[in-house]
Amino acid sequence: MQYRGSRLAGFTLACLVLAAVPQASAQSIGHVLELGYTPAPRAQVAIWIEDASGAYLATVALTEAVAYRGLGNRPGASQMNSGYRWPYGRREGALPIWAHRRAAAPGAKLFPRIVFQDRPEGYASRVASDQSPDEYNCLQFDMRRSTRDQLDAVSCATKFSSDKGRYMTAMEAQVGYSEPWDDGTGTASFRTLPSTSVYPPRMDVTRCVDTGCFDSADVGNFARDARAVMPEIDAVTRATAPGGLPQRLLFDVPATWAPGEYVAYIEVNVEGDYNEHWNDAVYPTPQLPEESWDSYAMLYGYPYRGQPSVIYAAPFMLGESAQVSFSTATPAGRSSWAHWSVTYGGVEPVSMAADDPVGMADINGSGADRLQRDASGQRFTVQVKAVEQAPTPTGVVVPGSETPAAGGPALPGPVSALSLRAHPNKLRAHTWTVLRFQAARSQQPIHAYEVRVSTEPITDEASFIRDGRPAKNATDDVEGATALMLPVTVPEGGVVESAIGDLVAETHYYVGVRATDDSNRSGPISVAEIDTPARTFATVTPCFVATAAYGTPLASEISTLRRLRDRYLLPHAPGQAFVRAYYEIGPRAAAVIARRPQLRAIVRALLSPLVAASKLLRD
Repeated sequence: MQYRGSRLAGFTLACLVLAAVPQASAQSIGHVLELGYTPAPRAQVAIWIEDASGAYLATVALTEAVAYRGLGNRPGASQMNSGYRWPYGRREGALPIWAHRRAAAPGAKLFPRIVFQDRPEGYASRVASDQSPDEYNCLQFDMRRSTRDQLDAVSCATKFSSDKGRYMTAMEAQVGYSEPWDDGTGTASFRTLPSTSVYPPRMDVTRCVDTGCFDSADVGNFARDARAVMPEIDAVTRATAPGGLPQRLLFDVPATWAPGEYVAYIEVNVEGDYNEHWNDAVYPTPQLPEESWDSYAMLYGYPYRGQPSVIYAAPFMLGESAQVSFSTATPAGRSSWAHWSVTYGGVEPVSMAADDPVGMADINGSGADRLQRDASGQRFTVQVKAVEQAPTPTGVVVPGSETPAAGGPALPGPVSALSLRAHPNKLRAHTWTVLRFQAARSQQPIHAYEVRVSTEPITDEASFIRDGRPAKNATDDVEGATALMLPVTVPEGGVVESAIGDLVAETHYYVGVRATDDSNRSGPISVAEIDTPARTFATVTPCFVATAAYGTPLASEISTLRRLRDRYLLPHAPGQAFVRAYYEIGPRAAAVIARRPQLRAIVRALLSPLVAASKLLRD
């Protein structure tokens, strides 16, 4: 690639810097990479390292949608529409450059391919007994609300049962198992599928064997087989990061990596990222071959194929001891939608991808702007840090003492007074809980508090990583639950408190927390437990004054105001205080307004600017 040839000057300067730094003993010095970026909302990300020859070495981070939810390897044709937590359609274009680079590495294995149990790959509706309850995925059966523009207005309010799929058999591979493919030119075909995939299957399900469940026996092996192919998958899985918030990931450089040239890559994808070159007109909902797509596949959801994934490459140098930064602001390439090309998964030249001019805010989060520029104009940074090594605590989950290495630094201490309690919002308490603890002691600045949530006991480091999933925030935001990010500047003993979301009702949870410092040294794991309650159902909460002013609770203006309350007031303490005060005086004020037509007209006039502003926020 051309950008590799342009790195020589930077490497020469880096070597001079490395030579000028005093060297420490090989036994006490290691290297940590700190990788920084700021993603757009809903960005799916893979980060990996290659050597100077282009050989894949290690995955640093992989988005949960691909690593844990199985977005790239699930039943359903790859062209099938998408939607809010849409359950079907293998997303071969999720992060194809990372997936094919990993799969092409020496000794790499491929994952078994997932297909429907009994229905055709182009069908979203059930044609056989193949379903079981699904705690995550759903289908929006209101056709209007399954469009791309309505994604922020839907929810999984009704329990949904999905086909979790099964492995393609060797016999099917021999006879040519296929999926429908609409090439968009009026002709279509069936494409033969290989029996393996470059993507892992979903790991968030266990096989249901209850009456009324029809899971394949293969479902019970999905997680085991994914780990067999990619043993590090649990450790590198990351929840989707909140849009617009800077991310800093640490990676321990293996001691076997020799000093020299390396490249860090980040691939970023956002479904439905339309522009004039990639959109629902260029890549529409498939219709052909005839009879290969059912009505649910053609009428529900939206065409997800907007701009393909974009990658950035940050070359860096490893030396004996140094702290050097490398960065990039320009995409190194993009992928495509040519799934059936023999070169698919390669890097295409950057073209037809949105990019704001230098100096302008990256507000659209589209195309190349899926990574925002930082204060210095960079989008992806790599800092190489030489660190003194210290032992990692093992086997103890209750808070313990920090043990310094001989002549080395102390590990971070445990968080203390860890507790979980029911969330005060009774309508959300079945999926939200409140986490609270006292900040840990640390000789170095704390990099992050790692919080993992599990339905299995967390008893050691292995179960913390293997069974614990990265915690999510509790939110009603349109972006959905994203990675929980806790403050790290709270002094030792100070209180850290936040709500955890994305839980399941009537479930016993173990939550583990540990502190990690800037040298990527982690302290002991502390654990708390809680049972989420049953879901509380209630009628729609009233808007007293507005109902009195408009004369009916069904007025469209009231729905708009209720949305303003739920989205922009209730998530914040000042807004919650305002709503509580309104509920105190609202009924009395409404009783007065309802009896006086002129007063109702005045209140409607006063509410009109607020309704208009609410609509703008929604749009």
